[in-house]
Amino acid sequence: MTDFMPEGYEEPRTSSSGNWFKLNDKTKDPETKRVRIMGSFNHPQTAIMGWEAWVEDTDEETGQVREIPIRKENTTDNYDELQEADREGKPSHFWAIQIYNYEVNEPQIWGISQRTIQRQIRAMADNPNWGDPIQYVIEVTRTGLGLQTKYTLMGEPNIAPPSDDIIKAMEEAKIDCREMFARDGKGNNPFGALAGEADGMPF
Repeated sequence: MTDFMPEGYEEPRTSSSGNWFKLNDKTKDPETKRVRIMGSFNHPQTAIMGWEAWVEDTDEETGQVREIPIRKENTTDNYDELQEADREGKPSHFWAIQIYNYEVNEPQIWGISQRTIQRQIRAMADNPNWGDPIQYVIEVTRTGLGLQTKYTLMGEPNIAPPSDDIIKAMEEAKIDCREMFARDGKGNNPFGALAGEADGMPF
């Protein structure tokens, strides 16, 4: 032990990494995180679904060619359009939903393109013993990497509304998931984008 670093130092999270929920720590297998879904597809500012394609795009500032996601609303016409644009001709059906991540105690967006995760969330929501996922914590576990990756979701049994502190954090984050469809699918930053629509939130 040296005195090179201050005691208790932790590497800070950047906004680009902190705002999006991920399970991709290669040093952990299995990897588990606890979240509470804080959105509803009946309130599109809090949750959206659609089609996602990966396309080549030229950065306006650097001129470098990069791959970026293009997201369009959940229609047949949009699927056909993105099928032509996607690098593999196979757009993914995605969900994007705001959550509260208990590991970092922050509001985030969970982008879900894995059908196995979508089906597990829907099964819990349709089960009368669980119901609306806003009412309970979900433990999300990843095992394996690459093509061997598997996800398991388990609801925690204490069914209760989110705390006042969580609700306050979500309101202050002002997330508007609809911004992910902006600029012809290239998207704007959804964090801090919501204005004047606090009423009608699902929490």
